[in-house]
Amino acid sequence: MKRRFSILVACVGLAALAGCNDRPAEPGTATGAATGTSADTMEKLETNANRAGQAVDDAVLTTKVKTALLAEEGLDAGAISVSSEKGVVTLRGNIPANQITRADAVARKVEGVQEVINALAAPPSS
Repeated sequence: MKRRFSILVACVGLAALAGCNDRPAEPGTATGAATGTSADTMEKLETNANRAGQAVDDAVLTTKVKTALLAEEGLDAGAISVSSEKGVVTLRGNIPANQITRADAVARKVEGVQEVINALAAPPSS
């Protein structure tokens, strides 16, 4: 359990570092605007860059939520699947009924979470 938590913390750190390059592109470099580049091509490049940026943001948010769930004592976080898209986090899995509300509350407290879709269920009793 501690190893899994350490791996998730490392993933959060790496994902955060991926977005740390704030230097503007130098003119004439591969990321700068080339002379004679059409506006349509530039728009496509910006759209692709925005999609890539959103994918990184979603991955970071998913990792932050999963890490928070793993850090919560007495919560069966290993059985919870977490996904996110544009700040909306979805929780799925089967956990004991008394943990469902707590998992939801933990996810809502994570910075960047705008909404939580709680699709957690309690396993059928046998």
